Amino acid sequence: MGSESNSNAVKASGMAAYLAGAIAQSPHRSAEDAGVPCLSFRDYMAACLYHPRYGYYRAETVRTGRQGDFYTSAYVGDVLGELLADRIDSLADEWFGPGTGPIDVIDWGGGAGRLSAQMLRRWRERGRSPDRFVLTLIDGHPGHLRLALEALAEAAASGTARILAEAEAEANVWRERPAVVVGNELLDAMPVHRVVRRDGRLREWGVRWDAAVAAPRPCLMAQTDPALTAWMERDGIALAEGQSAELHLDAGAWLRALSGRLGRALLVFLDYGDETEELTAPHRMDGTLLCYARHAAHADPYAQPGEHDLTAHVNFTSIRHAAREAGWTEASYATQKEFLVSAGILDRLAENAGTDPFGSVARRNRAIRQLLLSDGMSELFKVQVFARV
Repeated sequence: MGSESNSNAVKASGMAAYLAGAIAQSPHRSAEDAGVPCLSFRDYMAACLYHPRYGYYRAETVRTGRQGDFYTSAYVGDVLGELLADRIDSLADEWFGPGTGPIDVIDWGGGAGRLSAQMLRRWRERGRSPDRFVLTLIDGHPGHLRLALEALAEAAASGTARILAEAEAEANVWRERPAVVVGNELLDAMPVHRVVRRDGRLREWGVRWDAAVAAPRPCLMAQTDPALTAWMERDGIALAEGQSAELHLDAGAWLRALSGRLGRALLVFLDYGDETEELTAPHRMDGTLLCYARHAAHADPYAQPGEHDLTAHVNFTSIRHAAREAGWTEASYATQKEFLVSAGILDRLAENAGTDPFGSVARRNRAIRQLLLSDGMSELFKVQVFARV
């Protein structure tokens, strides 16, 4: 316990020193006090999440599951992975032609490999692996990669799966044969710009360093990227006075870069978020940014930088426009609930005459109910599919 506490203290002091230095060297200044240097919120969020030594997603600590800070839908039984595997199979028939193979399935941001393992197991059951689908898991988190290597060890040994660190994946292209890229809660983990309308002008939220308490604090800046205004106009983002919103320029840039490395392909994004109209509605004056630690949410992104997840709802209007500009066609867009029902999830409910609440049938039925009904999350989550053939 003492060793872990010391390690956390070293990491916290390291992140604090890095942020203080980065802010001091920034060319940007506060719009409220021209002499105060500050980073854009986007750069601050990128450091908190992806600093190579101190970032939340670069530490050895496992972030998902019971021992982590949050669950993804892949942790609710095996149903999501099985249905997604079937849906990818039918999409491949529709867009690439029946029986086409081999097809690369790329689980980008695949974490500890739970979703990949579920899909591979389903394809094996249906005789679709290894001849039809070959899976690649990509992630940048060292602890997650270690668990993924364990979860997919048998598939990796047989040549039906491989595990790549994100840095390795940057050198890969998937043009020789069809590909399906799966991003399950991937886009929400990308840094965002935060903007606000203040005194009739568009400002950008920034981060200054408060030396008195040795901590980051919010400030207002002029826009750091001229693309922000054009992005807002394209996506129909019109803010009321005092209203803040998140802009997903990084997600758009990632999508464009990925598009250049793919040939015939499908993109399947599963994430929480909505359209511009909902995300900038009058009741959302402060945007959607949230922080997660130990399965609890809070709204202070400046507390303990690097020690909690920072995330914002995905603007699927923005993703749609970015994909179309990169040459993709939107094949479908639905809530997770609609997706699961159309994929046949209700057919998987089974009569349970047993009295054991922990039996396999009871557990599966609970997982299905949770995926469909849990706190409205199945409506908040969307499944967006793009195709280019």
